[in-house]
Amino acid sequence: MTTPPQAPTGTQQAELGLLLAGAVRGVVAAQDVLDTSARERAEGYLAAPAGTLALPPLWFAFDAVSLEIEVSSEVTRTAAGQTRLLCRTVNPVTVGLYGYTASTGTRVRVSLVPQRFTPSEVTPSPT
Repeated sequence: MTTPPQAPTGTQQAELGLLLAGAVRGVVAAQDVLDTSARERAEGYLAAPAGTLALPPLWFAFDAVSLEIEVSSEVTRTAAGQTRLLCRTVNPVTVGLYGYTASTGTRVRVSLVPQRFTPSEVTPSPT
């Protein structure tokens, strides 16, 4: 494992952890936009004069989000001695030479599902 050579112009790569964190931030940002819209609609609904036609707000929530991506990956070592897993989209040259399956090094699947606890699932602490 060595420090990666300078990437050719036009190729982009990212550390796998940053890629996954960005995907999670995107889902959270989308939920925030939905929540803000519903709050604004609720305020408008409550502010509407009695007897007028006002639609009640609709609340939407992402119940489960799954993301699956196949990327070309490369393990590198930084100058500080840390190991990094760098990912990028599949390189068309390697697909042409070795085929799609050989060019795709890593398949990542992320599932975001909210945890819901019921009182029966909570057990008291033994201390």
